[in-house]
Amino acid sequence: MGIPFANEGTEGTEGTEGTEGTEGTSASTFTVSGISAYAGRVTSPLLAQGLLTTQGEITRGITGVGAPDTTLVALGSDEALERWSAEVRGHQYLFELVSGLQFGSTAGVAQLTFRDRPLSGAAADPNPFSMKAPTYENTEGLLKDELTKVLNEATLRPDRMNEILTQVANPYAYFAMVLNLQPGRHRYTFALMAALFALTDKVVMQFKHYFRIRRPADRSRLVQPVLLTPSHGSYPAGHSVQSHLVAAVLKTLIGAADKSEADVQLTRLARRIADNRVVAGLHYPEDIDAGKPLGEALARYFLFKAQPLVPSAAPATSAVNWLWTKAYAEWH
Repeated sequence: MGIPFANEGTEGTEGTEGTEGTEGTSASTFTVSGISAYAGRVTSPLLAQGLLTTQGEITRGITGVGAPDTTLVALGSDEALERWSAEVRGHQYLFELVSGLQFGSTAGVAQLTFRDRPLSGAAADPNPFSMKAPTYENTEGLLKDELTKVLNEATLRPDRMNEILTQVANPYAYFAMVLNLQPGRHRYTFALMAALFALTDKVVMQFKHYFRIRRPADRSRLVQPVLLTPSHGSYPAGHSVQSHLVAAVLKTLIGAADKSEADVQLTRLARRIADNRVVAGLHYPEDIDAGKPLGEALARYFLFKAQPLVPSAAPATSAVNWLWTKAYAEWH
């Protein structure tokens, strides 16, 4: 898990933008003085001196402050969000989303309270969302049964290894495959997924720390995970939370009808990404099961924060709504 907001909407393509302006050069002396250095990505004393002497010459004879823009009114929110970098917008989304949540516990049950969500009506859910400790921690017999399931799933590793390895990073490509996402056409859909992945990280770590459950490989030397065991608790599974969250929001974004091809494939994809973590030897099956309802609850929360879901011509009500409006326009 983790999220590069700075690569918003450019999964697999942008990220090489820093090399623009270095075309036709082969030596590193020249590559550092391209556009990337001007953008602050690389320090170039050569370019800095060149800009200084150029500025002095091309502004010769121009007195005072020239003809500046003297508009004294702040930018509108929508206009500002258009101007800000993807990273800055990402901070806006995440702050809005996290500020509407509160984590706590009652009688050994972890609870996530949604301060910004309907408490009644069709859009309501039980609030707070509650999660109990895993049953495999109750008795030695249940724990051994769960470990047996993990060992049995390991037989799938030859078929799933490529998926396991490439899903260590946020699985943009897998959702892009189902929906034929393209960076140029679906820039804000990628940004939307980025915000959802970031939200998952902040929320799921609260549950993991509260339950503090040992990983399968901490229990049995026979598990032998094919990935480095993450340095946080096992329960619930973060990949399960994030994949079900993203799948649910994308279904609403594109208007996928119930049981349609997109609906079925996104549902199956979310489960497969989650299950691969058991195959890899990193999680128990119950970790996956617990992650699904949390992901779906977060999806309903996100969609409430994104209101109105059918955007109007009015200015966005929040940064999250602005993002939703932009992503929605890519599909409708």
